[in-house]
Amino acid sequence: MATKSKCFDKPGNVKGFTLMEVIVVIAILGALAALAIPRFTGVLENSQEQTDLANIRIVESAIELYQAEIGDLPATVDSYNELITELNHVGYIKNSELLPVSNGKRFSYDAATKTVSLTDDEK
Repeated sequence: MATKSKCFDKPGNVKGFTLMEVIVVIAILGALAALAIPRFTGVLENSQEQTDLANIRIVESAIELYQAEIGDLPATVDSYNELITELNHVGYIKNSELLPVSNGKRFSYDAATKTVSLTDDEK
């Protein structure tokens, strides 16, 4: 008497997901990712800009301290890099390479108004 192979038996109550259910879940996850990634990118760009603005306030505060304690900045300080070097030299800023974190941006220094601004990189 031949026995029937178990691989051909009809499954009874087998638990699991159908192919259609798996496809629907993957489609929903794809849609959520498509919505979340651009939003995350926007948040990242905004945080980079806010960091740059905070760094500008730090540099401008250092300029004010320098002027209050030492006097006017030397006339030779007419660029952002020279400003940071001078402020670092006298101890008002610890980091001598304070660069913007936003892509395609740079800090510029206006010696006439003694202000620092964030501008588009001209490269």
